[in-house]
Amino acid sequence: MRYQCQELKTRCKWEMLLELLYCSVSTLPVLTKTELYRILESARRRNLEAGITGMLLYYRGEFVQILEGKQKAVENIYLNFIGSDTRHTALNKVCQNTILIRSFSEWSMGFVGEHEIQSRMPFSLTGILMNMLSEDAKTKPFSIGTSAFISIYNQMRKSPYN
Repeated sequence: MRYQCQELKTRCKWEMLLELLYCSVSTLPVLTKTELYRILESARRRNLEAGITGMLLYYRGEFVQILEGKQKAVENIYLNFIGSDTRHTALNKVCQNTILIRSFSEWSMGFVGEHEIQSRMPFSLTGILMNMLSEDAKTKPFSIGTSAFISIYNQMRKSPYN
């Protein structure tokens, strides 16, 4: 489901932004579609209110998420919501950097799940991401966080357990 954030693009266009990439492990061995839907809906609602955009990967009990937005908003979401969420553990901040443009400006929380990761179709996340990236991000080199996000996804796709 695509959540348009047109207002966010206009409001944050010239501000210095922050991206934060983290990984964590679900406290449940497997999340149902209903549980994932609940996580996504609450994250999308909260992110939209806070001016946050981003993308979430979920695969075999592991989460990888990249958040983009104003520094205070991103840090607030990470510390007060993600950090205190008991549905996951082993929270690991992979990177945090300032960025000039959002890579996922049209998504309050995009999602790539097991179906896309396990697919044997000959496409990479780069192909999937190109459809999800903002127009600005498509014409510039990937940020450090987006590059790391792609790398983690590609490692998941190459897993011998697929």
